[in-house]
Amino acid sequence: MISVSRDKLKRVCNAALQVLMLAIIFATLSGCQRGSEARKYVIGYIDPNPEEKEGAPGFLRNMPKHGFTEGKNVTYIKIQTKDKQAIENGIRDMVGRHVDMILTMSTPPIKMAKELTQGTNIPVVFIMYDAIGTDIIKSFVDHPSNITGVQLQGSTPKTLQWLLAISPRARHIFVPVTFDTGAAKQSLEKLKESCNQIGLTVTVAEVKTVEELQPALKSMPNDTDAVFLLHSWLVGSHAGEVIEEANKRHIPVISAGHVDYQHGLTMSYGPTDDSIGAQAARLASKILQGTSPAYLPVENAEVYLGINLKTARNAGMQIPEEVLRRADFVIR
Repeated sequence: MISVSRDKLKRVCNAALQVLMLAIIFATLSGCQRGSEARKYVIGYIDPNPEEKEGAPGFLRNMPKHGFTEGKNVTYIKIQTKDKQAIENGIRDMVGRHVDMILTMSTPPIKMAKELTQGTNIPVVFIMYDAIGTDIIKSFVDHPSNITGVQLQGSTPKTLQWLLAISPRARHIFVPVTFDTGAAKQSLEKLKESCNQIGLTVTVAEVKTVEELQPALKSMPNDTDAVFLLHSWLVGSHAGEVIEEANKRHIPVISAGHVDYQHGLTMSYGPTDDSIGAQAARLASKILQGTSPAYLPVENAEVYLGINLKTARNAGMQIPEEVLRRADFVIR
């Protein structure tokens, strides 16, 4: 009798163990299935300069590299306009929908995003020329807890040093500029400051329309030693015309960003089209994976020295070998 009871108990225990094992397996598989269902993210995207290829568009190109693909696990609410009221309304809508993150460029939209996201914990990643000088942040590590990003300015002084390396007698710089981006005025001020420190003269020609560009280039002083392109979309998108005029005068066209050696400039020292967006995408990826912006210092844009020897030859210029050895990119 006792033996039968023991056998029965053994069978019951075995059955219970099997049920328990099946329950564990089911729970594990269910957990894996839930884990494999990718979370859907909603990201606000503000680009007040949709004509440009760098920055915000680079962010979109690089996000899939981190596993965030539009139409798959990411939906973007895109505001692509210079209209400040439309941008403000767009940010208010993003805040109302409590998006997972906002990516924005240029000083006015970034200031709006900073103000409108206060107290919401909505992360903001920015791309802008001067975050400290515009009071968006106090320092790279001292910034609002929901804000971080990439600052562009900082390469101008070194760009001028590279100019003197390829053209030691340079004393006079010509700057055609359209104030069509938030960074245009800021980068001009930085250029003037840097030139003043090393004794270079700056002549500025403001260009408001495409039609004004050619007359401005023709007005270039005869003693001009180099043309410097700023963060100005209109002038940058017509870099070919600037280069053509400079070649006639056998002088280099240089830049600290926005347009670079790939666009035909003799020399550039600044970010590439894709590198800025890649930095912002990396920051965004960390945020979407759970890292607070408070623990992500603001970054300076990564800069590269690029030399275009084809343009240099067309201008009748000789680039010193020591400069070529230190260049990150050379078009021969």
